[in-house]
Amino acid sequence: MNQTAALEQWWASLEEDRRREALDIEPGDFLSEVVALDLMLYGVHVPDVAVAWDVEGVLARVTVHVQPAVLTEFLAGVRAPR
Repeated sequence: MNQTAALEQWWASLEEDRRREALDIEPGDFLSEVVALDLMLYGVHVPDVAVAWDVEGVLARVTVHVQPAVLTEFLAGVRAPR
């Protein structure tokens, strides 16, 4: 299945409140873990980036999920007037 078809299945599965939340995602925003994992379950590739820093000898690390371009394009299409 291609990425667009996976996104269409994901979108069709969402309830109205989850669709509104998805439409609040701005281009360039990182994705919440919930949204990222949901997309991955539908086969959408969601890149992640680990960010690490050292604070007074303590190494901290967090992983953020990057918004895939295919999602940005998909949501722009949903938002577009018909």
